[in-house]
Amino acid sequence: MEAKGVLLLTLVVGLVIGFAGGYYYMQEKVDEAYQSGYIAGQSVAPSYETPASLSIQFETGSFDHSSTVASDGSVSADTDVTDTLTIENTDESKTASDVKILLYNPVTGKEGLHDNLETDATEVTITIGGVTYSLYHNGEYVTDGVPIGDLPAGSSVTATITFTLEKAVAGTFQDGQTYTCYLYVYQPNANYADVVPFTVTT
Repeated sequence: MEAKGVLLLTLVVGLVIGFAGGYYYMQEKVDEAYQSGYIAGQSVAPSYETPASLSIQFETGSFDHSSTVASDGSVSADTDVTDTLTIENTDESKTASDVKILLYNPVTGKEGLHDNLETDATEVTITIGGVTYSLYHNGEYVTDGVPIGDLPAGSSVTATITFTLEKAVAGTFQDGQTYTCYLYVYQPNANYADVVPFTVTT
């Protein structure tokens, strides 16, 4: 009887040791796999540089189309309103690399125009060095941005923003409204966008 008890006890102890050994072996493998995956994830995660400090200002920050839009929301003829935008790199030494200007924030996905201005009759362009680019055209945002290039520390660039309301039927716009909108100055290497507010009055 005692021999059976000892044998049973030996079997139980053996099972416990075997189970514990198997558990710790598997846990070690799981930990190794997690560590390998974490290291691999770290190696492919994008790394961004620190953005340069930029000072960005509109001359007025206001595009007044109140005399363009009729009381019924129509527009009788294409009308342009312009403003000057100045971007200055105020950093002591850092270059702002591959700067782009957009009406769409590539970091957050936020669109810059108020919903009531997102129409086929709305056109927004930017002119730099005599070349004009679209920021918003035919009811769509230009999401790849307008390239400004590198801005070394202490340098600046001036651009003309044109906000156009094209000829439109009644109900296209709302008369007597002022909307806050946003322009974005994007530094891709830093994955950072400065937000520049402006207003549009209809």
